[in-house]
Amino acid sequence: MGWVFTDEMRFYLHEHETLLNGMIRTQHKQVRYECQEGYCGSCRMTVVAHTGEVKYIKKPIATLADNEVLACCCTFTGTTQVSYHAADEQQLPLFDSPNPPKSTA
Repeated sequence: MGWVFTDEMRFYLHEHETLLNGMIRTQHKQVRYECQEGYCGSCRMTVVAHTGEVKYIKKPIATLADNEVLACCCTFTGTTQVSYHAADEQQLPLFDSPNPPKSTA
């Protein structure tokens, strides 16, 4: 339901499509996942910036930092920039003032 910018490319996330499914559909090379159920945390990504909100399709079981999401469980509204890299690595934000992700589960 909006544009997603990753470390590899940008793509449009369709309505009701998870971030992980969108990344698989667009043939991301670095996409990581295992259980696809919110347990393992393999698909953990850092939200660098976004203009909309994060919506969880299913509640993740893995523990997440405030700026992290599990790609298998979430979808976005608006434009979002996510990264595979750890939150402490230097990233240039896509937007001037990033908003922390909000769960609407």
